[in-house]
Amino acid sequence: MLSLFSSSPIMLRYALLQIPNSVPRSVLPLCFPSTSSLHSHSHPQSLDEAVDSFTRMLSMRRPPSIIQFTKILGSLAKTNHFPTAISLFQQLQARGIAPNLFTLNVVINCCCGMGRMTLAFSVLAKIFRMDYQPNTVTLNTLVKGLCLCGSVEKALHFHDRLLAHGFQFNQVTYGTLINGLCKTGHTSAAIQVLRKIPRHGIAPNVFMYSAIIDSLCKVALVSDAFHLYSEMLAKGISPNVITYNTLIYGLCLAGQLKEAILLLNDMILINITPDVYTYSTLIDGLCKEGKIKDAKNVLGLMTKHGVKPNVVTYNSLMDGHCLVNEVNKAKFVFNTMAQSRVSLNVRSYSIMINGLCKSKMVDEALNLFEEMRRKYLVPNTVTYNTLIDVLSKSKRISCALELLVEMHDRGQPANVITYNSLLDGMFKNQQLDKALMLFIQMKESGIDPDIYTYSILIDGLCKSRRLQNAKEIFQDLYIKGYLPNVWTYNIMINGLCKEGLLHEALALMAKMEDDGCLPDAVTYETMIRALFENGENDKAEKLLREMISRGLLQR
Repeated sequence: MLSLFSSSPIMLRYALLQIPNSVPRSVLPLCFPSTSSLHSHSHPQSLDEAVDSFTRMLSMRRPPSIIQFTKILGSLAKTNHFPTAISLFQQLQARGIAPNLFTLNVVINCCCGMGRMTLAFSVLAKIFRMDYQPNTVTLNTLVKGLCLCGSVEKALHFHDRLLAHGFQFNQVTYGTLINGLCKTGHTSAAIQVLRKIPRHGIAPNVFMYSAIIDSLCKVALVSDAFHLYSEMLAKGISPNVITYNTLIYGLCLAGQLKEAILLLNDMILINITPDVYTYSTLIDGLCKEGKIKDAKNVLGLMTKHGVKPNVVTYNSLMDGHCLVNEVNKAKFVFNTMAQSRVSLNVRSYSIMINGLCKSKMVDEALNLFEEMRRKYLVPNTVTYNTLIDVLSKSKRISCALELLVEMHDRGQPANVITYNSLLDGMFKNQQLDKALMLFIQMKESGIDPDIYTYSILIDGLCKSRRLQNAKEIFQDLYIKGYLPNVWTYNIMINGLCKEGLLHEALALMAKMEDDGCLPDAVTYETMIRALFENGENDKAEKLLREMISRGLLQR
């Protein structure tokens, strides 16, 4: 069955495998799935000891068998010293010592671990040239290497071509393929692989089903996920905690919280022990919907069953309390974490700082920020943005600017949200020149302004009686490819009305509709008020009737 390849190994490499000349090297290390004898030593060796042993064996007049060399190469592969293993293998070749299939499998594993798939397939060609038959370890390693490199479609093609030529695969192969396809968003292809698994000797398992169910749940295809779940049960495949965790996550994502709670109860009834991830997922889903009481009931069930809450559990509870403006209860959870010896992380502090800022407790938020520094926790962009926004709104612009400098010094990238908060605060604090300088700095930093940035800028210029500059920026929006939204139009219309340019304001209101942006109540109220104030009663009454007919004003 395999002899048809041995006569033309080069043709096999290029015609059958069709692997590209270069593959991305950012790949996770692979564990070499071979017999334990090739990987283990009775006494683990350091890198230097392994290299010394290999070199010493190589320099012997009568070197030991290839098995001894392969053991050392296998141990290096197991500890992810891939380049060293390949270098030693090259020395072995130069010495004229022939490798066996196990040796070449180790080398393929090392090539895959480094992301050097072209080299890995050249070793496969060598296996054929030496009249060895690649085994499932060889093929599984290559499939996994392609998947980890992101070349999942090539892995699938590789599988299909070899299967057509009589090669056999096992559960590991199909599990690897299905998992790789799911991780890259090719869920439909993963389902097709599941359906096409050869029936002789290979059966789909819980790992394969769980991978697909997880992929479906992450894109809110919960109904499809439950169809597969039912199929598992019908085939006698028992779901595990991972299967249930993914289904509960999917139900929470879809807002089906009652169903998620029922599924948790089902798990307990059939003696599948929920883990901290199960409970934390459900608590997070409930908290995001503001159902704090239900979330605390789940927490009670969690502790009753002896599962200790972790930082994710507590963070979700804090976030939930902050969402419903219960900042003091969030503080209680925050303090409980410290007392329970649960390590607070950056997200814990960010949630609490955000909650305090929303409740106008700015100084307390800053104190917590200082505590982060003392604990050597590096605030992320979200933390900085929260504080910069509240400081800017509180007219503490100098403090906000200090944080912007600190962000830069700590390597935390400022983004468009950071600058929008600062610009808004500066314009509202009548610091026009500083705001314009910051806008220039923003663009020089490579951060593209968004429509919100331009709206802040236009609003600030209008309020500073620099209408001509505002009009120029507004016109530039179209050139730059931005479509003004209703807020931007309202700012510009209000600015024109304030300067008594009612004809231009009415023309802009008409253009607004032509651009597919419908005027809202604010647009009409601004325009009607200005017309009445300037004695344009007929036009004002006409707009008032139009406003009522559009349902924007009740009679």
